[in-house]
Amino acid sequence: MEIAVEDQDLGTIILAVSSELVFSIGSYKGKHYAKIRKFVKTGKYSGPTKAGLSFTGHTLVALIKILQQLQASLPGVQEQEIARLPKTGDREIVVLIMPPDDVQSLPNIDIREYIESANFTGFSKKGVRFNWHKLQDVLALLQVQAQQLQQHEKQTPTLFPEARPEWVNEAEKLNSPASGGKDEVLEKLLPSGPKIFPEDFLDNVQGGAQEVELSSDVLKVEQQSDGTYAVCSEFGFCHGVRNPTEGNYLFYSWLRGKTKVQLPQEMITVFRTVKAYENYLRNLQKSLIQAYERKSGHRPIAEHRVKQVFNRYGLPWIEGS
Repeated sequence: MEIAVEDQDLGTIILAVSSELVFSIGSYKGKHYAKIRKFVKTGKYSGPTKAGLSFTGHTLVALIKILQQLQASLPGVQEQEIARLPKTGDREIVVLIMPPDDVQSLPNIDIREYIESANFTGFSKKGVRFNWHKLQDVLALLQVQAQQLQQHEKQTPTLFPEARPEWVNEAEKLNSPASGGKDEVLEKLLPSGPKIFPEDFLDNVQGGAQEVELSSDVLKVEQQSDGTYAVCSEFGFCHGVRNPTEGNYLFYSWLRGKTKVQLPQEMITVFRTVKAYENYLRNLQKSLIQAYERKSGHRPIAEHRVKQVFNRYGLPWIEGS
């Protein structure tokens, strides 16, 4: 007799005020599965819905690879089938791009079960849908599920360990997102990557510099209760600065991976360097957005992609560019 084992919840992604996706690992007849289930919370009902899916390790690894490639691409705004994955004899998992909810939104990704049998052909209610901007979070939790399934598979006793399924080895390679091939826009506009801050923006430094050692924790520029400014983390680090511009000098340097910064003593040098960098970023944002919009035909998609590029390179996003 199979003993029911409670699912192990691994994470949750909020879809809306009253709905979320719950990612878990469950087992049935001694075999472990990855599960995604939509939960809702309303005045009449709170709990799981029929919208959800379960995957074997093999299918999960294949799905992650498809979504990694999709993440590296520019989606269209029309409904488009991306891939089909075999599930059982008469069932497949279909990955679709669905049109955005409005002209200002990103497209949606739909992962759904498709049935082709003597009694019914078409999509079932078993599936999940989420907005494009949730894709990175979804991939992260799918990778956690793959790691958990891999561990369970390795812990399962077998007479021939070398004959374990190939997906077990493939799961180890999923921690790094797939490159998805070349990005023609970046190859044209950033062939050698973005300019380096502050080095590429310093001009005629005079008056010496003070070395400032920054924390490796997440930093931000904030105003203190006494009206002064500082660059601080949530874990106790706090370095006072003369004004917000000097704070941005340190913050922009930290974003580019620096923990030791030579801070010019002359405030005019700090000001000119920061403003030159911000002007460069504004122009870069504009050029990249225009290029990606020409490829995708949809400005929200272009802006989303450029924000991903800026985040990858450690570039601050300049609002109102």
